Amino acid sequence: MDIDVVDGERQDVFWIVGMGLTQRHATTMRPGAVYAGQVVPALCGAQLKVPQPTPIGRDPRSKSITERCPDCAARIAEADYAETTWDF
Repeated sequence: MDIDVVDGERQDVFWIVGMGLTQRHATTMRPGAVYAGQVVPALCGAQLKVPQPTPIGRDPRSKSITERCPDCAARIAEADYAETTWDF
């Protein structure tokens, strides 16, 4: 990822758990800009399939997953991205 500053502001990244995965990866794709089932790239190069939204009143299955991809974490530290953990 070459762009880390836009108009003087830090680039946002979102830690998400792709369908079928057991750790979080970081992506610059805004969660509301993609649909369930769409494949988005992670900073480390992994392809993440966006999960279905969680029905109202339930906790997302990914909420308990805290392990983060070390390669994504290294890229975030290097570029000083603004981080958000996101569950669908």
